[in-house]
Formats: sequence, structure tokens, C-alpha cells
Amino acid sequence: MVRLGGQEAPAVVGRPPVTGAVQQLSVVGGHPLGLLGLCGALAGSHQVSRLTASTPRGAVLADLSCAGCAPTADELARLARDHHLVLLVGAGTLGLAEEALANGATAAVGAWEPVAELRRAVRAASAGEACTTASVRAAGSRVREVRGLLSRQEQEVLRLYGADLPVKTVARRMGITVGTAKEYLKRLRAKLAARGMAVSTKVDLRVLAEELGLLRPAQRCGSSAPAVEVRSLREVAG
Repeated sequence: MVRLGGQEAPAVVGRPPVTGAVQQLSVVGGHPLGLLGLCGALAGSHQVSRLTASTPRGAVLADLSCAGCAPTADELARLARDHHLVLLVGAGTLGLAEEALANGATAAVGAWEPVAELRRAVRAASAGEACTTASVRAAGSRVREVRGLLSRQEQEVLRLYGADLPVKTVARRMGITVGTAKEYLKRLRAKLAARGMAVSTKVDLRVLAEELGLLRPAQRCGSSAPAVEVRSLREVAG
């Protein structure tokens, strides 16, 4: 798991008092228990329910706090076309959030941020106003910076090799020789290691590829703690 500035803490805790009319908010993605947390966090201002086919156009929250339960990039792009899409971003879905914002998502808030930031983002999106927190913008900038270190070919090697494919298969899919694939792998590891990123194992590379949005996160809801922890992009980029 990639942690962002220490232990990741979900935003959906606490019930600060809110006055005014209660609005509807549909949620897509996230673990079932996460929906209960969102109900508590937005109590008094929003009636929270799961997104359905009959949900009218309005604010929709995509819960990306759990990488294994997050919608795909294509699903988020479709939602952004039909709704004012708010992203609740986890440390492992920064790249996915960056792509969703580029495809029209209205707002984004980090799952590590206070409940007040979540409420502010939802209110802004309900009014059709763009609202991405400074913390998410900074984290996204670090994702782009790390991706910028790697060439297109190196990113593709990272994506395929991180998906647990052998080097021979990576080379075949890319239409290059095995030696060239190994050279790309060697170069990307050297670039990342120079920035203090531990990427010596396939697990390291998979976690990084997921965080950068190059690879769909593995379904691991309810699993035990990961065996390998990669340094966060915040630590790497300073």
C-alpha cells in the first residue's frame, strides 16, 4: 500500500452539525462499509444512497478511497459526462483521479483530509462549481512528475511487467526484443531508484503502476496488510 504522508486516514469520520435543506447525493464505488461512513460524514446536509440507472443529473460521488472497489477510468469518464462528479481519492488511486479530472470530473478531495473538505467539495459540485483541494492538486502534480521521469516505452514496460507478465511476454506484446525490454526495465528502475523509490521487486512495480494510473488496481478488499510498502510520492518528490 502506498501511504500519503503517513498513515492514511479516511475523511468519512465525525458528524459536524450542518443546517439547511438536505440534498440527495448518489455514490458509486467504495466498500459497503464506506457508504455508512459517508452517511455519517454528510449527515444533516445530504441523503446518501447508491447510484442507480434512474439517478437524475446532479452531484455524484465516486468513492476511490478503496483501490480495489474503485470504478474504472472509462466508467468515471462516462459519469463525468452525465453528472457533476466528485472524487474521494485514496493514496492508491491518485493516477486514476488525475485521469478522471482530465476527463471532466468536477471536484476531488483526499480521503486523508478533514470531513469539512469533503463537505465543501460536495457543496461546490452540487452547484456545478469546480473544487479540487490543494492537497489533491499537489499529490496529482507529484504523480505527473514521477510519470514524466519515464518514457512512453518505460511506462508500458512498467504496466505490463507490473501486471506479473514475464519479460518475454512483455517484449512480445510491445513488439521489441527481450533484450530491449530488459533494458527499458533496467532504465526505469535506475530512474526511480535515483529518486529514492524502492522498485526491486514485481510487487513494488505493481503498486507503483497502480498509483500512477498505469494499471488497474488488484481486487484486494478485505485482504490482510500488504507485504511490501513503497515510499509515498510525497516523500519521493519532497
